Amino acid sequence: MNLELSQKRPFAGERRFRFKDHNTLLVTLKKLKKRREYLIDLAALDPNAKSRFVFAKKPLIAFFVFFNISLILYLTPVLSILKLPNPDWYISASVILTLISLIIFISMTRLERFFISRHSKTPLLQFYNGLPNKNDFKKFIQHIQTQSQKRFEHLNMNLQQQYAGELKTLRRVFEEGAISSHQYEKAKKKLLKMSN
Repeated sequence: MNLELSQKRPFAGERRFRFKDHNTLLVTLKKLKKRREYLIDLAALDPNAKSRFVFAKKPLIAFFVFFNISLILYLTPVLSILKLPNPDWYISASVILTLISLIIFISMTRLERFFISRHSKTPLLQFYNGLPNKNDFKKFIQHIQTQSQKRFEHLNMNLQQQYAGELKTLRRVFEEGAISSHQYEKAKKKLLKMSN
């Protein structure tokens, strides 16, 4: 069993997951020049992986804006009224920007698999579905599920210990910037309320 999974998508960045041991998963996220690393205690994870469709809204909006600009420039006499030099250049530039925004939209829209925390239901691990290949991906996800359940059962913690351990994991993930302050505060409130 390969204990490391590396995933990369254009415009979306790189994600690397590596088991440090049977209890802990090291997550490395790289996007442009930013790099974040954090540890996940497998006992804090709900072993059931979820799926979601990530829809890239900003590139789609850009596509429609540039597409409409291209139509206006091509179908109306705007450029001749403004008497701009090289009107064909403006049309070509708007068409190129339309195509670029469409390519970015297609590459950033994707299906993701993710794991949430056991009690607060906060997303902690996110994967590009099926990368680098379906077989390795499926095995890695199954290994996380198995190890998460084994770790949880082995620790045999009471509810207070489970909440405290999950809160510690969430704080570590928040400090590394993998979840927002809003997500962290919401999860913290929920766990504290449950512990009372």
